[in-house]
Amino acid sequence: MNYYLGIDLGTTGTKSILFDESGKVIGKGYKGYGLITPCENFFEQNAEDWYDAVVCSVKEAIAGFKGEVKAMSFSAQGGSFLFVDVDKNGQPIPLTNAITWMDKRAEKEAELLKEKYYQLTGNRMGASNMVAKYAWVKNNMPDAFSKAKYVLSTSDYIYMRLTGEVVIDYTSAAMMGVYDTDLNDYDERLVTLAGLKIENFPRIVQAGEFIGFANAQFLQETGLKGDISVYAGLHDQFAASLGANYFSENDVIVSTGTTWVVFARNNDRIKGNFACRRHPAGDYGYFNSAVSSGTVLEWEKNLFGLPYKEMDELASEKPIDENLLVYPFVSGNGGYRGQNVLSFAIKNAHYRHDKGDIFKATMEGVAFEVKQIINIYKRSGFELGNVIVTGGATRSSVWMQILSDVLGEKLYLSEQADGCCFGAYSVAIKGEKGKFVKFEFNGKTVDYIEENATKYVAKFDNYNKNM
Repeated sequence: MNYYLGIDLGTTGTKSILFDESGKVIGKGYKGYGLITPCENFFEQNAEDWYDAVVCSVKEAIAGFKGEVKAMSFSAQGGSFLFVDVDKNGQPIPLTNAITWMDKRAEKEAELLKEKYYQLTGNRMGASNMVAKYAWVKNNMPDAFSKAKYVLSTSDYIYMRLTGEVVIDYTSAAMMGVYDTDLNDYDERLVTLAGLKIENFPRIVQAGEFIGFANAQFLQETGLKGDISVYAGLHDQFAASLGANYFSENDVIVSTGTTWVVFARNNDRIKGNFACRRHPAGDYGYFNSAVSSGTVLEWEKNLFGLPYKEMDELASEKPIDENLLVYPFVSGNGGYRGQNVLSFAIKNAHYRHDKGDIFKATMEGVAFEVKQIINIYKRSGFELGNVIVTGGATRSSVWMQILSDVLGEKLYLSEQADGCCFGAYSVAIKGEKGKFVKFEFNGKTVDYIEENATKYVAKFDNYNKNM
């Protein structure tokens, strides 16, 4: 039997899962890593921590395993990058820490470049824009900028460590800020605006394309053996969509975590306030982030000093209050809300309201933001299928019932918490056998309650009018 590794290079750690060819999980491993925050708005990581986490998590996943791994592929966080040189063996030499997707240091550069950027793209530029952050490195770390041979993101750094090849799949390339989705290539105008050259970026390949065999150093460090094929992976939201490949290509996937991400597919290229990428399984994939979604419940949990279970119980006791509104933007709002700078707010609270009321209204607020995003998809002409929900929030029966009632949709709650690793495994299978895996749904369903859904139509309207 053949065995495969699906590896997820996440924002806070790396998870590796060993699969057999039928999709059965044989072993799991995880290694976390932290953020480096030297100044306000600076969010960095050590790229060597990424590699070390791959090695450690793979070793844990294969502990006691006696067979041989046939192939491996990756899911990866997008929008984090570092500048590297190359040694005589073709290995990357980091010249900077990795500047993560959360980083917002480039305020001055964004201000200087915003007019030209708008002329080129029709989009506005902020401090977290990748082009602005490249320019920040040029202005503030000129030695590193001038010595750099490549600008690498998370997955391509690992590919280079494993194989010596400098490649990036197009769903990850699209997160580098200088990519043209229609051309499936880098936009030379944006590359030049950042002060870089096309050759500074990895060659763009398809997800599932063979990169090379894992090198001897990686085999020795992990305990793996034999010729292990490394296949180009994909951005984590696309990996999650492949990992939730249960029903149809039009399904909506709501990934719940620190940020809830709403992912959908469409057969046409549609421009708007959502990230659009070519989907490796065909057509286009789109995602939008309800930024403060998971964060706001964590914030309230810490604020009130209560465990999630008790928050759930208190919220479950409360009726729907059409007038009590919680706007959950404790860490800002997503781009689908335009250029508004929104913050957390409670409206129409009275003395009679208690913690349970606030918790329930907060869950409703997050559900309203998900509905807002889905409505954008619908208005743009998407044909939307089943709503699949993954991640930690699926453990809250109260929150999931609220979400079902707000959307007026049946929810499919996936019990598969490792969707990105399953997606990476599917890519490895694609590389070996020529097609992605179709998984069987394993989870629960939630049906909406008609009476509640009717009340939430009115409350959603009230929520938007009072924003």
